[in-house]
Amino acid sequence: MGEYLACQIDIFIDLREIGMRNFLETNTVTHNLMSFSGFKAMLIFSMLVQSPKTYEELKRALENNEYLKETVSIDTIRIYMNSLKKIGCNIKKNYEGRTVKYYIDSHPFELKITDKQVDSIIKVYNAIAKSIEISDFLVLNDFFNKILPYISNEDLKLKLKNLSPINNINYNLILELMEYTENNTEITILYNAKNSGKKKQIDILADKMNVINGKLYLMGYNSEYQNYAEFLVSNIIKIVSVNLQSPKLTSPEYTVRYEYFKEDNSIFEPMEIETIEEETESHIIVKIKTRNKFIIMQRILSHSNKCKVISPENYKQEIISILKSMKEGYIEK
Repeated sequence: MGEYLACQIDIFIDLREIGMRNFLETNTVTHNLMSFSGFKAMLIFSMLVQSPKTYEELKRALENNEYLKETVSIDTIRIYMNSLKKIGCNIKKNYEGRTVKYYIDSHPFELKITDKQVDSIIKVYNAIAKSIEISDFLVLNDFFNKILPYISNEDLKLKLKNLSPINNINYNLILELMEYTENNTEITILYNAKNSGKKKQIDILADKMNVINGKLYLMGYNSEYQNYAEFLVSNIIKIVSVNLQSPKLTSPEYTVRYEYFKEDNSIFEPMEIETIEEETESHIIVKIKTRNKFIIMQRILSHSNKCKVISPENYKQEIISILKSMKEGYIEK
């Protein structure tokens, strides 16, 4: 709430300065030359929300304010505090020895959200989370962090914190990884392999970052598996080095062409890594190009019998072998 009030005070000051300039230029008093009473009340409110204050501390803060600079009595401060109480602020005392300090425990400016509204907010979040970029998650997290202090519903606070796939992950680490994936940079990471319980250094040719099942992953060709793989960003302890001068990895890029057979009312939507080379009323020739071999396999199999691999021959034979193995799994012996 302190940030919100600080924002409002900045707006008030800007308006007052504009009004003062208008007065000096036109010798006309405008609505922007308002009483400082509201400004003083806002300052006192802001200070009491941030931390406990004595009357003397409030008095000095008002007297030293660059826009006030006037003597304020303790009795005047009491009047302002009583006004805050009347509008619903719960002002409590905090004793530090013989020193009495005052603070605002609660106020009517909190966001009151019902359980039904909580469910709706969560549904909306989950819906947009499926299609936004990692940079958007950072912005969304910043937004939630700003509004959390004003939300009175503790259940929603907890759910919003736990919802984000970047929750409890260092922002600077995410920003660095975003830069390295954008430039396809080879880096060495110190990774906490939870399955083995060991920490190990892994060279990875950073390709992209994805959210899978609500968790953030770094993806790329790596020294650990000599293949394209995914690593939980939450398990990355740190980036050990950026291997610009002496890269160790060469990531193969796979290109596969397949034929997609159209059906009535079916709509083919190409992925970002796909290009359509030919299209007729009955079929589409598609080229898919990526460093992630698993993605190609997943895409081909998702089309079921509506798809046939054209090239390369070795990948075609690999698909045939997988399909035969799948078939054998259903044959009862």
